[in-house]
Amino acid sequence: MVLPFRRQLSFFWSGKLVTPPNEAWVSISVDRCKEVLSSPHNTDSTPKGSGRTFRSRITDFLASIKNRHTGLLTKYSTGEGKISYDTTLATLQENFPHYVRELQGIADGALVPFYHLMVLHIASTYERFIFQAKTDDSSNDDPGKVTSFFGCSSVIVNMEGEILLGHTEDALKELTSNIYLVSAHIMEETPQGRWQTKEEHFTALCYAGYLPGFCMGYNRHGLVFSVNAITPLRVFSGKTICCLLCRALLAAESLEDVHNILRDEGVGVADGMAINAAFLNPNGDISFQNLEVGAAGHGERASQLSVLPVNTGNHLLHTNRYQHLQAPVVENELKWSSLLREARAVQCTPPTKRQHLLDLLSDTHHPEHPFFLTKSHFVTTTLGLFDLLKRKWTFWMDNPMTCQPLLSLPLVFSWDKE
Repeated sequence: MVLPFRRQLSFFWSGKLVTPPNEAWVSISVDRCKEVLSSPHNTDSTPKGSGRTFRSRITDFLASIKNRHTGLLTKYSTGEGKISYDTTLATLQENFPHYVRELQGIADGALVPFYHLMVLHIASTYERFIFQAKTDDSSNDDPGKVTSFFGCSSVIVNMEGEILLGHTEDALKELTSNIYLVSAHIMEETPQGRWQTKEEHFTALCYAGYLPGFCMGYNRHGLVFSVNAITPLRVFSGKTICCLLCRALLAAESLEDVHNILRDEGVGVADGMAINAAFLNPNGDISFQNLEVGAAGHGERASQLSVLPVNTGNHLLHTNRYQHLQAPVVENELKWSSLLREARAVQCTPPTKRQHLLDLLSDTHHPEHPFFLTKSHFVTTTLGLFDLLKRKWTFWMDNPMTCQPLLSLPLVFSWDKE
């Protein structure tokens, strides 16, 4: 039986053609109770299997945002919304058909229509594309329009003896109980998509109904990363949505691959984001970069990309605004929250050590815009800390100031001995 709990993180192994030796998913509560749920000994560890495993999580989440979700479904089915949805999906089917199929498999396993999940993936781009010329029209009664934003914070620490990446994952409070880790080893019979992907092996934090990659994760080639959402002033339909590029990052084999994926030559990204990336090499070298990505406008066929190395002896806090890419952003709550978090960081001990990093990301000093959110319709669902020297990924789902870590996972890379 499964022990009762308030908040939980689940772990699901999925794959194609490759089945791990102990296929199961694990629920772990904030009280650190752990229950391994038995799974049938079959080979259905495909995306459809993932959708089936987390069917209740996906349907519960959709039910919890029913009004907003219904609003989105209505908007994309007519007028500008339908044009935006159709052109964006066509672009993704051309360049990333395997990830569209992956989402279709999750939808099939969860017994929900594909478009009910696809609209979640394009929601941030799609909604603002429809409303960017109608900002005076956006009202709180509009069930499909999100009118306030809170975002994630990431801290890079690249010091002698301490190499860390910390990240607070903030999202709708309805997602608190609908978040899990996906660890996948995917092997295709033929190369897939524009990057000719044939094999992927990664672990990533994932929300119910979403593709992995748009939170934080790592792959067996040595890439470790977190994502900060940014709202550029203009977004464009028919381009590649951010969450698909982040899904593609999970296959990157080098920092050069990361740059190429984010530039997305020939199309470009529709929206904006920042990637905090570390790349580990078999010889022990570790490179850190903060990469800010801006939308490719009409007539432009590549994303804007600014790369900031974070060299040894340095640290960096990144929030939800551009810090080095010269591109305008929406004057919204996300920007002001970012500025307030950055101002608070100046008052705190610089995050040059593990404890200082945790102190900053768990800070609740500001009543409305703390680093660790608990009192809003947006909350901090998870705080993750990658320790690249100790090769551990540690999670908290409550504030580290008041609780012990939920769990730690080893970081395993392709050059490690089995």
